[in-house]
Amino acid sequence: MDIAICILTKDEDAKLRRCLDSVKDVGAELIVIDSGQNESTKALCQELAAEYHPYDWADNFALARNYALEQTLSNNIYFLDSDEWWDEEDVGFNTSQLLKYFNRPDLAEAIGMATIINHRQKDDGSEEEVGQLKQRAFNKAYFHYNKDVRVDEVLSSTLGFDSLAFNLANVTRVHHDGFLTAESRTKKNAQRLVLSLKDLEDHPGDSKALLTLADCYREGGQLEAAKLVYDQVVSATTGRDGAELYQTVVDSENLLADSPDYHFMAGEIYGMYHEDAKAQAHFAKILALQDEGIDSTYVPVAHYFIGKLAEAKGDFETAKKHYRLSGEYPDAIDALAAIL
Repeated sequence: MDIAICILTKDEDAKLRRCLDSVKDVGAELIVIDSGQNESTKALCQELAAEYHPYDWADNFALARNYALEQTLSNNIYFLDSDEWWDEEDVGFNTSQLLKYFNRPDLAEAIGMATIINHRQKDDGSEEEVGQLKQRAFNKAYFHYNKDVRVDEVLSSTLGFDSLAFNLANVTRVHHDGFLTAESRTKKNAQRLVLSLKDLEDHPGDSKALLTLADCYREGGQLEAAKLVYDQVVSATTGRDGAELYQTVVDSENLLADSPDYHFMAGEIYGMYHEDAKAQAHFAKILALQDEGIDSTYVPVAHYFIGKLAEAKGDFETAKKHYRLSGEYPDAIDALAAIL
């Protein structure tokens, strides 16, 4: 298969072995970038027929990924981290989806999104799985990583066509346990927080940098700090005071319980604050009110937003169902077309 699978690692030999074992039958070029520069990691790569490259860490994930691109023979690129792996049941599906993706005629615009299934331990010791989408597959003739974004890396068009680029969902399904325990979440999030603060220092007021910082605070359990940063983003996006908007939504819940207008605003605001469960409940209420005879122009867009929330978790069947129920809503038509 004409593809290079690039893997970033540091001091995680056991997890790297699991990662490499999970993709060994793909027939891909295997490139390992080791910022830990360990002899044991080098030996492991030799054992598992992976190409080993030591790397001097420069506090920038984008630079590390671009370094990996320089080592590959294939232009078709797919990224994993060493604490990620393909489940045995997903190997056939993932391989098939990558073949479909890399045979598309629009690789100068289409970026392949992986569904990352994050395994996390809850306070009671049980484990939950939380899905998210990340850019992982692309052709390096058309894309590379933006070196100005140190964390939550962003692909940028090598041809200057960023405005035409789009994300194509459901390309692969990946498991991740790097944030399994509270201890691991705290340790890794501390590094992300430092890098996100540097990104914000370089790009003051940038919405992407602010959102990354807010997510870092939230992941680290600093919810009040996260809320303050989300306030800034919502204020900049809406032109109104984000904190006041949020409080208005909270205060109006009982008073406007039967108002589709309220539920649409509440869904949008909670969505901006990444409180997805609350956002989903309000969009679902618009549909429930329709069933009760209270129709509104918000029904198609409510289906669209419910679809987007499902897509973000990797539930593509539910997403496609709601996109179709959106009828001729343009964003839903585009979103449906962007699921492989």
